[in-house]
Amino acid sequence: MNGLYVVLIIVVLWGLLSLKVIKQWDEMLVFTLGRYVGNRGPGIRFVLFGFQRAMIIDKRITTTEFRTEGTLSKDKVPVTLLAVLFWRVADVTRAALEVKNYQATIDLAAQTTLRDIVSRSDLEQLLSDQRQLDERIAEQIRERAESWGIAVQNVEIRDIEIPASLQDVLSRKAQAQAEKEARRIYGEAEVIAAEEFVKAARLYEHSTTAFRLRGLNVLLEAVKSEQNTLLFIPTELTDMLKGISPTGPAEAPPRAAESAITE
Repeated sequence: MNGLYVVLIIVVLWGLLSLKVIKQWDEMLVFTLGRYVGNRGPGIRFVLFGFQRAMIIDKRITTTEFRTEGTLSKDKVPVTLLAVLFWRVADVTRAALEVKNYQATIDLAAQTTLRDIVSRSDLEQLLSDQRQLDERIAEQIRERAESWGIAVQNVEIRDIEIPASLQDVLSRKAQAQAEKEARRIYGEAEVIAAEEFVKAARLYEHSTTAFRLRGLNVLLEAVKSEQNTLLFIPTELTDMLKGISPTGPAEAPPRAAESAITE
């Protein structure tokens, strides 16, 4: 009887050791005496302890950080670039059987691809077209990883580091370009203002009433000012207020400008 109890205890322990709990996001590969026999999904699974071996693989999305240290760009600028790769195991069987360590392999492939992209790109392209650069890196990694059963979601560049001296040069270049753009916009505004002044002058030339109303509006704005204002009134403006046409006779003698002080 004692021997039977011992055998029973051994069988129970063996059965407990043979039970495997597979989580919802995992998938298990089963090997019998070293030979692959199939996959098992989530739930409680029975694996013969001592005869079978289980390999559980996480199928959730995984993030991998990778970087290049001082890689020379196409225009010979040392660039340090930090990026994040989002990927997951799409084919568990291929990832386990065809690659010795798929996590280390995808990491090395990402670093190699990043160095290749940096060496083929100018610094200006690296700084300005980051979204396109992300897509190029992801596409190249995806082509390699598909044969390993890995699905690459996307790549995001987190940081680009360049020498401090070059940063100062790029800063001055950006300031010069901004000033150039501001001067261009200011010149366009001057042209538009000049065109509008020409239109207004033509209107005042043919409408004495409009010219008088405009003069009165200028005086009103000056009087409404909270500060003491010294207003110089030209002869033409005083003639306009008296009802004389601004285009008076040419032989009229010029008069000195009048001044008024408004509080």
